[in-house]
Amino acid sequence: MKVVNLNPIQWVNYNVTPKKLKLSNTGYTVMLSATWREEEPYLYGGPFVSRYVFSQLHFHWGKTDMDGSEHYVDGGSMPMELHAVHYKSDYGTQIAALHHHDGVTILVYLFQLQAAPNPLLDDIINTLPFIQAANSSIRLIPFPIINIMPCFQRDYFVYWGSVTLTNIRNSVLWLISREPLGISIDQVIYVEIRIINKQQLKK
Repeated sequence: MKVVNLNPIQWVNYNVTPKKLKLSNTGYTVMLSATWREEEPYLYGGPFVSRYVFSQLHFHWGKTDMDGSEHYVDGGSMPMELHAVHYKSDYGTQIAALHHHDGVTILVYLFQLQAAPNPLLDDIINTLPFIQAANSSIRLIPFPIINIMPCFQRDYFVYWGSVTLTNIRNSVLWLISREPLGISIDQVIYVEIRIINKQQLKK
């Protein structure tokens, strides 16, 4: 790891409540997407040379309480991981941005176990029974997405990696928040029972 001094990341419109909010079972993950009445949320500053617009966020988890995250910290996995996908505004859409090496950046939030449930996850977790079938979705009462993906400006890891989205493999700038989010053991088990044990999601 190399320490790099960058300007703070600037977050715009993440505290604005969207017009619509939808939770979907994609067949691979649970995805949260939204539409706004006016300008969509976007990032600039930090490692970014342009604006990166919010596209969607989704989750990764596993079959055990401590083996769910895609990223490892000091060799250890975490119960769950949130990915907030953003695309470079110059390219107009996420699909178009995927065809460019600098088109996509993904913010990562790791979850660690805590005694008390995380109330900010309730709206999502309580809705899981309604989207157990692959390719199903449901509308949520809109709330600012900053509720579940808090802003960070300086304390993060950043690296160039790769990802496969919509059958396109390309380079992605990954930013990993060093401040984990909380989730209780009961919430983790609930996710496992409602989604994994139904074997609807492939991951």
